[in-house]
Amino acid sequence: MAEFTEELRNIFDVHRLVFRIGELSAMTGVSARQLRYWEKKGLIHSREREDGQQARVYAFKTFVLVSMMKYFLDQGYTLAAAAEHAQKRQDNARILHRFIKQGIQGFADIDGQMALNMGRFDDQQTLMALIPEEGPVTYQLLPNAEAQRVTRQFPA
Repeated sequence: MAEFTEELRNIFDVHRLVFRIGELSAMTGVSARQLRYWEKKGLIHSREREDGQQARVYAFKTFVLVSMMKYFLDQGYTLAAAAEHAQKRQDNARILHRFIKQGIQGFADIDGQMALNMGRFDDQQTLMALIPEEGPVTYQLLPNAEAQRVTRQFPA
């Protein structure tokens, strides 16, 4: 199971995704000239090339940031305001990613209903989020041993 999980992490490792400036431009609709300007202003950053080439390459998180900045620019924001709003969204996404990676312990089946193990609530109980196909998410506390017994580790 651990080997399979590690293999999946390597497959979905967005840190390994890099794009040349032309690719980033085509994917986001932001001209290469504009991307160079944004980089000069310190709003985005290219990655160091390991192969000694001079062409700029950008990380996946820069793709997301540029996409958000373009969205806000298209909504009428100034470049500075668009960059600020995009950075706030990216900061929130980083917190959410950390929560998902560290907080969610796995999937469970509780009385035929899909649930997420949200981690220990206290020394005796674990918080489970019950997720129906329709309707609101509800929460249930289970004894830690019971929660561990019903939880399937990622990936499901």
